[in-house]
Amino acid sequence: MPLFRRHKDEPIDPGQVARIAPAVAYDGDLYHLPDWAARRREERELGRGHATDGQIDTLTLQTGSVPRFQELEDERLGELAEIENLTEREIQQARAAFETQKIKLAESQRAFTDARAALDDTQPRVAELEQPSRRAGDGRPSSIALSGSRWPTVRRWLPAALLLLLLLIVEVPILYQVILSWGDSVAMTALLAAGTALIMLVAPHMYGRAFRSWQEHGGSARGRWLLIVVALVWLGLIVAVAVLRRDALVKPLIVDGQAIGPTSEGVGQLPTMILLLALLIATALIAADLGRRMHNPNDVRLRELRAKRDAEARALAAAQAVYQQDAGHAESIAQYLQSADRRGAGRLRQLDSGFDSLATAYLGGVVEGLRDPEAASWAERIVVRRRDAGARGA
Repeated sequence: MPLFRRHKDEPIDPGQVARIAPAVAYDGDLYHLPDWAARRREERELGRGHATDGQIDTLTLQTGSVPRFQELEDERLGELAEIENLTEREIQQARAAFETQKIKLAESQRAFTDARAALDDTQPRVAELEQPSRRAGDGRPSSIALSGSRWPTVRRWLPAALLLLLLLIVEVPILYQVILSWGDSVAMTALLAAGTALIMLVAPHMYGRAFRSWQEHGGSARGRWLLIVVALVWLGLIVAVAVLRRDALVKPLIVDGQAIGPTSEGVGQLPTMILLLALLIATALIAADLGRRMHNPNDVRLRELRAKRDAEARALAAAQAVYQQDAGHAESIAQYLQSADRRGAGRLRQLDSGFDSLATAYLGGVVEGLRDPEAASWAERIVVRRRDAGARGA
C-alpha cells in the first residue's frame, strides 16, 4: 500500500498526492480498561466498611492473609481472559477493515488517475488553442476571446454595428416608399418596411457566419456549392428589390388622385439601377463580412475547452482529496494492526498496575476503619511484599 508524505509547509500541485492524516484515526478497540479512579474509591470504601463491620482486623493483617485479595485476583484473571478474547476480535475486525479500505483506496486511486489523465489531455489542447488568430481558417480563436475583456469587443465591433444601424435607418424609409401600396395602414406599411430592412441585413449576416464556419472547418464540395447557390439566390433577391425600388423612383407618383412627376425625374433608369444595386450589394457585403468576422467558431471551442478544463480541475481536486483521505485512513488501520502487540502488552501492564492499586486502596480503607497504628504498619508490610513479588514475577 503506498504511503504519501510531505513536509508541513510544502504545497501540493495538481499532479502530486500527499497522504494527509485522517480527521479521526482508526479506533477498533473493543476492550476498555476499568475506571481505576472510581474503582479505587469503591475499594477504599469497601475496606473501611469491612474494618468497621469486623470482617477484617489487625490480627488478620498480621497473618498477611486478606480475603479481598483473592476476589481481586479472580477479577483480574477474568479481565485477562476478556482482554485475550476481545484483542483477537479487534485484530480480525481491523484486518477486515484494512482489506475493505484497500479496495476503497484502489477505487479512489483509479478515480484520481482518470481525473488527472483527463486534465492532462485537456490542458495541452487549451494551451495550443490559446494563440490569437492570424487569418481565417487557421484554427485559432480571436484575441478578444483570449483576453476575455468586453471593451476590445465593443471597440472593434461598434463602428461596424453603427454602420449597419445607419444602413437600417436608411433602408426603412426607402422600403416604406417601395411597399407604400402594400399595407392597409401607415403602421402596417412601416412594420413591413422595418421587417424587410431587418431581413435584408440579418440574412447576409447569418450567411457570413456560415461562411466563416466553412472557412474554419472546411467542408465538402457540396457545402461549397451550397454557399455559392445561396449567394446567387440572394443576389437574385437583391436584383428584385432593386427593380422594385427603381420602379418606385422612376414611375410617376399619385398624390390625392393626381399624377405628379417621378422622384428621379431627369435621371435614367440604368444609372438608377446601378446605384440601387451598388447600395444593396454593399449593404449585404458589409453585413456578411461583419458576421464572418464576429463569428469565429474557435472562440466557442476555446470557451468550451476552458470550461471543460476548469471542471476537470475541480474533479481532480475532489478526487485527490478523497484519495488522500483514503490513503491516510488505510495507513491508520495499518498502524493499528502493527501496534497490536504493544497495545496488548500495555493493557497487561495497566491491568496489573490497576489491580495492585485497588489492593492498596482496599488496605488504606481497612487502616482508616481500624484506626490502629499497628494495622497501618502491617498493611505497609503487605504492600511492600506484594510489590517485591510483582517485581520478581516481572
